[in-house]
Amino acid sequence: MNGFGFSLAVNVALRADAKGYFLISPAPIKLLRLNESLYNILKHIRDGGQPSDFHIRNPQNTTRVLLTLVARGYLKLERTAPLMVCPNVSVIIPVRDQPEDLLDCLKALEKVRYPKDRLEIIVVDDGSKEEVARIVSSENIRIIRHNESKGAAACRNIGAENAKGDIFAFLDADCVAGESWLEEIVSFFQSAGAGAAGGYIDGYEDKTSLDRYEKVFSSLNMGNRLIIEASGDSGFYVPTANLLVSREAFKTTGGFKEGMRVGEDVDFCWRLREHGFTLIYTPSGSVAHRHRNKLGRMLKRRAEYGTSEALLYRTHRDKKKGFNFAVLPVLSFIALTLAILLMNPYPLCALPLFFGIDMSMKNKTVKKYKMELPLRQIAAAALRSLLSFYYFAFFHLMRYYLVLIVGMGFAWWPFWVWGGAGLLYTSLTDYIVKKPQLFYLVSLFYYLLEHIVYQAGVFWGCVKYRYFGSYLIRFKLT
Repeated sequence: MNGFGFSLAVNVALRADAKGYFLISPAPIKLLRLNESLYNILKHIRDGGQPSDFHIRNPQNTTRVLLTLVARGYLKLERTAPLMVCPNVSVIIPVRDQPEDLLDCLKALEKVRYPKDRLEIIVVDDGSKEEVARIVSSENIRIIRHNESKGAAACRNIGAENAKGDIFAFLDADCVAGESWLEEIVSFFQSAGAGAAGGYIDGYEDKTSLDRYEKVFSSLNMGNRLIIEASGDSGFYVPTANLLVSREAFKTTGGFKEGMRVGEDVDFCWRLREHGFTLIYTPSGSVAHRHRNKLGRMLKRRAEYGTSEALLYRTHRDKKKGFNFAVLPVLSFIALTLAILLMNPYPLCALPLFFGIDMSMKNKTVKKYKMELPLRQIAAAALRSLLSFYYFAFFHLMRYYLVLIVGMGFAWWPFWVWGGAGLLYTSLTDYIVKKPQLFYLVSLFYYLLEHIVYQAGVFWGCVKYRYFGSYLIRFKLT
């Protein structure tokens, strides 16, 4: 388990009693039952030790379990040791008509901390007007050229076919890798047996308001929490702008679908997970990406992302958008919706009742497992659960149905109030959490346009591919 260090997350506690072994989190209030061996490892971590101190039969499986606990908020991941063994890595960069971006990308790779004798760089020229070979003359860089454009997926495939590395590191030409890019991601293959892993994608520019918006709101920005998943029905993927894949996983998955010009990274990651490989996202190992800083180009790309949804869900019919819910927040949301749409305050009278019941249930859980939490903390947990559901419900409605809600408002104007409340709540929440360096109204302008063009793209894609799987939801009671 070299390269990893763990600690318990803030306020998380371990407990052992006659009922068993538990890992307990007070915010949100949740607990996880453990087996004895995992409890002993976590107890050792709590006391300042590390899993590497144990003789573990299958260390990669244990590391994956611990990383899953990090993803669920029970543990904190701390990097404690450098790589002891560095596998051969092939960096594969597709490019078309981006000479200046490519030169910046290659210049940054010179500074990446990784043994040069274990690193190869392959640039795939996708039919650029000016041949890349005339711009890049380094003997340490292999160049493969397509005389005609075949798309990024085909470029990545041909790069992988010619690569010598054990790990393929896919990087976009308009990305600039950080010095610790590879060393912070490669360890997930050695210690956790990942099939693929990707890192944080930051924004390169922050000169314009759109640059600053894209820096935090771009779909390439996967956030600051670790995610780890293998087979399953979730839509989790990692963008190919910063994605490392083991040779075995790439070969087994069959590479990228060359007929897809948008969404091929989603399709690849879904197929990789279907084959049982573990996919990891880490908020480290960062690269800086030059986002589209012209409004028209940005909106066009968002619409293309939306259009690709229908093809993805038609190809992977077992995939549906997951929506976790608890009964009381749902009832509260329905009451709020009725109050707005009926323009009648009486349904709001049910909100304190639902909130009180939720608090009571959480208080019983706290007492049952002898968790020492003050009433105000229990109330805060109940409020957090409620507001979190409001956000996810409203966000989904704004993302896929805002235009429809506006249209329905012409028949019944309270829909405008309801939709406006949803847009205000989700945009303010995202503004506070993501902290774009913008005035709120500027952020709201881009936010609104992005939602409109995305859902227009989704609808057009469903019509085009004659499949409306983008609107199907798999509900799960929690």
